[in-house]
Amino acid sequence: LISMADRPSGVFYTVKQIAEKLQISLSMVYGLLARGELACHEFGNCKRISEGDLESFLSSRRNDGPKRPSPRGKHF
Repeated sequence: LISMADRPSGVFYTVKQIAEKLQISLSMVYGLLARGELACHEFGNCKRISEGDLESFLSSRRNDGPKRPSPRGKHF
């Protein structure tokens, strides 16, 4: 049995839809899936990505920009 917390949301996307949403190639999406970087559900040969899995993936990829170096005093 799947717990309520582990159940996917009701919205699923195809690989093509994910590629279009993220403006990346189909092969890049398949690569993310193959490496386990983006989770999916498999129904036979069909792969579907839940909205929750997409949100988790995007959160893990967020880059807030370069970190500012801390001041270290005067340089000689």
